Amino acid sequence: MEKYIYLIDDEPAIGASLSALLGTVGWQTKAYDSALSFQQSVGELHTLAGCMLLDIRMPGKTGLTLLDEWKQQGLAIPVIIMTGHANIELCRRAFKNGAFEFLTKPIDADLLFETIGTALELQDASQAKQQKIRLKQSKLATLTARELEIFEHIMLGSSSKEIARVYSLSPRTVEAHRANIFTKLEVNSLPKLINEYGEIGLLKKE
Repeated sequence: MEKYIYLIDDEPAIGASLSALLGTVGWQTKAYDSALSFQQSVGELHTLAGCMLLDIRMPGKTGLTLLDEWKQQGLAIPVIIMTGHANIELCRRAFKNGAFEFLTKPIDADLLFETIGTALELQDASQAKQQKIRLKQSKLATLTARELEIFEHIMLGSSSKEIARVYSLSPRTVEAHRANIFTKLEVNSLPKLINEYGEIGLLKKE
C-alpha cells in the first residue's frame, strides 16, 4: 500500500510549503485546505497508509475534535498535530485524543523530518502486525467447529483427558483433533501454539 503524508491546513501556503519541504526527502504528500475536502477525497479512513499533519485551528471543528471523530471511524495512521498557539492544555488534550506528536509553528525542519520518520516506522510496524494477525485468523478459519472448540480449551490450558471428558470423547480422538489443529495452524509444539495464537485466541473470544 502506497504511503502518503496527508497535510490538512486551512492556509494553502502552509500546505504548499510543507509539501515542497517533505518532497526534498522523497516523501509523497497530499494537501487539503479543509477537513471536508480531505474526507471527500480519501474515502474509507481505515485504508490509509502513512501519517497525517493536522492543523489544530481551522474553520468549523477543531483539529482535536476531528482527530477524536476520525479515530472512532477507524483512522489508524499516526497524526501529528500542528499549531501556532501552543499551550500545555492543548498539548494534553491532543495526546488524550490520540495524537502521535504535537508541533508548534513555525516547525523546525529537522524536528519535522525526525517526527514524520518515527511516525512512518510506527505505522509500518503496526501494518506488519495486523498482516500477521490476519494470516493467523485465516488459518484459524480452516478449523472445523469441533477443532475450534478443542483449540480454545487447549489455549485455556486443558489437557486432552479433560477435553475428552467435556465432549464425551476418547483421549485418542482428542489427540487426533489436536494433531489436525497443529497441522492446520502450522505449529509443531504446544508452546509455539500458545506463543503464536494466544493473542488471536483472546481477540476471538471478545
